[in-house]
Parts: sequence; C-alpha cells; structure tokens
Amino acid sequence: MVRPEKTDPLPVCVDADVLIAGLLSRTGASHAILVLGELDLLRLVLPEAGVAEVRRNLAAKLPEAVPLFEEFLRAVPTQIRRPTAHDHERARELADAKDVPILAAAIGAGARVLVTHNIRHFRSGEGVRVVRPRTLIEEARGWLGSFGIGDDRGGRPELTPRQRPRMAMKRL
Repeated sequence: MVRPEKTDPLPVCVDADVLIAGLLSRTGASHAILVLGELDLLRLVLPEAGVAEVRRNLAAKLPEAVPLFEEFLRAVPTQIRRPTAHDHERARELADAKDVPILAAAIGAGARVLVTHNIRHFRSGEGVRVVRPRTLIEEARGWLGSFGIGDDRGGRPELTPRQRPRMAMKRL
C-alpha cells in the first residue's frame, strides 16, 4: 500500500481569547483547534503579546489555570512569535491599535489564518484571513470530507477510541 505524502500543517495564528476558551473547555471549536494543533494538523502560531495576555488574565481571574496553560505550552507544538517593526507596519491598517501586535505576529509567521472571537477588531489582508473558531472547524470538516473521512453525521470524522486525541492538558 502506498502511503500518501504528508503535507505541512496549515499555519494558524491563535488569539488569546481562543487560547483561553480552548484551555478551559473540553467542548467547542476553540478546544478543537488546540486538539488539531496537538495532532500536528495545524501549526499553532501564538503571538508573544497573546501569550502574555493569557498569563496575565489567568493569573488575575483564574490562577489555578496558570499551570494548565504552562503545561499546554510545553506539551503542544507551538511557535511563539514576536513580530518585527516591519510586521507591525504591515498590520497597522488592518487591526485596532491594541490588536496590531496579534495580526503582526500572524503576518510575520506566515500564518494563513488568524482565529479569534473578536473578528471586528481585525480585517483580513497581507495573506492572513481572519475567522472565528467555528468557521475554521467547519472548513476543517470539509477538508476531511474531501478525503472521504467521515460518516453520515454531516461529514464529521468517525474515530475509533484509539484514534481520538488525548489532550496533554488536564481539565480543571
């Protein structure tokens, strides 16, 4: 049997709000995105400013979740990106002022998608499309369906218990 060629994972920049939602819930699109990153189906790009925001918000509002986030950073392949001045310049007209570092990190890392719950703060451009987590997951289901993976539940993949992902993180 010939094995299919492995393709590179899609580079996706993850905003802090999606990281927090995905870490704190076992359900929902934000969590699914983190699982796809763990499975190396997505290359998760984390803006340095977003990582700092997650740490700051968790420490202030949910300190017991800080170790969960640090474990995630150790266990799941991610790229933490500090944008350059040039990246900032390219992002300046496409994001609210406080969100420029997030989009700049996506641009500088070559991410094709920025996933955020705050899409009104950003505009797509410079090769980066801005989407909500649900949109990315719906598109991922379509990709899997194009490979004949899925069942009669609307194209959702049917996985055996052994194939189901095990997140490296523990639930609070």
